[in-house]
Amino acid sequence: MNLTISEALQLSPREMVCAVGGGGKTTLILSLASEGQEKKHPVIVTTTTKMGLEEDREFLTVTDEKVLPTDQVVRWIGGIQGERVLGRDPKEVDACFSDFHGWVLVEADGARRRPIKAPASHEPVIPSQATLVVLNIGLDAVKRPIGEVAHRPELLAEILEVDKESLITPQMIASLVTHDQGGRKGIPDSSRFILALTKCTEERRQQADQIIEVLSEHEKTPEKVVLIGRPGEILDLKSLK
Repeated sequence: MNLTISEALQLSPREMVCAVGGGGKTTLILSLASEGQEKKHPVIVTTTTKMGLEEDREFLTVTDEKVLPTDQVVRWIGGIQGERVLGRDPKEVDACFSDFHGWVLVEADGARRRPIKAPASHEPVIPSQATLVVLNIGLDAVKRPIGEVAHRPELLAEILEVDKESLITPQMIASLVTHDQGGRKGIPDSSRFILALTKCTEERRQQADQIIEVLSEHEKTPEKVVLIGRPGEILDLKSLK
């Protein structure tokens, strides 16, 4: 499928995109930022949690609260702590977005590079003005024990009502996606909700189709599912609403 990520997500010229969930968030945010850079579209990259220090793609990094440049991609952070950059308060991100006519791209969750997670009580950290929330789940989690591949495995097991030794199934992923304390947690009522299934290979396509089939019958389903292969590669797009 010959689509860019911004086309698959149907981004308008002004959006606040928040990436939550497991593996693929940073790649999604930085891929969108690169697309914006190529189009000379105003883009701010930020986080309400933490990001890796190395994940800058040579974007301009600013830490103050002054008016941000609009002629290039800006990474707006709260500071640097070791090998991580500190995030901005979600209210600051909302205030920034209110006067910004471009894309504000927010990494709003942490997963310690695990493909799947359940949020803790303080997660995710989604600004109230988010226009789109993208839940990321890596298909490499399927058929593997919760305790081996999940971030906060005890919480995931509790949501799914199984033990940490249970192997993750497509049905479990669909249950997580639609759970109010799982994939839907913290999403503003006015925000669109999309699921990104990452690390999709030919062998994992059947599992992705099973997840989509279960979600298509659920009332709280995302509006669409995006299948991502290699970083930035859109393999398919399924509308559920």
